[in-house]
Amino acid sequence: MTTSRDPERLIHAFVREGAEQLDDQVYDAVRAEIEQKRQRVVIGPWRVPTVSKLMPIGLGAAAVIAVLFLGSQFIGSPTSNVGGPASQPPASAAPSEAPVSAAPSAISAPPLTQNFTSTVHGISLSYPEGWIARAATEPWTDRPATAEFNNPGLDVLQDPVLEDHLFLNIASRPIGDTTPADWIAQQMSGYGCTATEPIAVDGVTGAIGANACDIVAVTTAGHGYLIQLTKSTDDPPAVAAYDRAWFEDVLATVKLHPEDAGDARPSSSP
Repeated sequence: MTTSRDPERLIHAFVREGAEQLDDQVYDAVRAEIEQKRQRVVIGPWRVPTVSKLMPIGLGAAAVIAVLFLGSQFIGSPTSNVGGPASQPPASAAPSEAPVSAAPSAISAPPLTQNFTSTVHGISLSYPEGWIARAATEPWTDRPATAEFNNPGLDVLQDPVLEDHLFLNIASRPIGDTTPADWIAQQMSGYGCTATEPIAVDGVTGAIGANACDIVAVTTAGHGYLIQLTKSTDDPPAVAAYDRAWFEDVLATVKLHPEDAGDARPSSSP
């Protein structure tokens, strides 16, 4: 066996030099030498030099070590690129979606700390702090082409910022020969409140519109009253606090004074 073909030296060189791939010729030479040692026979009665029984085992172990070493180069650590494609960096996480802006919270209604008394319509009630009161300047008459906010025959209590988008309007007039029930029904129907519910205003039973129709009609002593909450739907958060419960809180402060109304009929002589 020549030095250059000695399998032990070849394996030793392979392990020492750390080659990344075992050359085919080297692999063939190692295998051939192992097979040859296994098949070598003794010819003749003479004694051949004793070969250690551990020699084949050692060569086999060396071959196994070489194969394991080569496999470790292919498998390698997670950062090794030997024997395979370049490792890819972990895909970056998809950017999280921008947080959805929370809906604006409703604005709280101011407390009912101000009092208003109408000399034209004979009524008094409490209204929110900071609101503006605009008293009627003439008796209430039908003005089909005039909005309630601009009707001079109505008392108007308005929000200082939203103005005609949030206000209370009040009106009253004698009911004449009409019965209280008919007068109330006519007023509610005229404002589109076909469904109504009973409600007490200053101890007198009237009607309030159902289904968010915030209008109340009530009569007492031959005098009919109309109280309405008007709010725009253009800016829901700004008017959300002025719901049916709030409207009923205002109605709970109402006092009716039909005898003080500007258009009240004089008492008949006894």
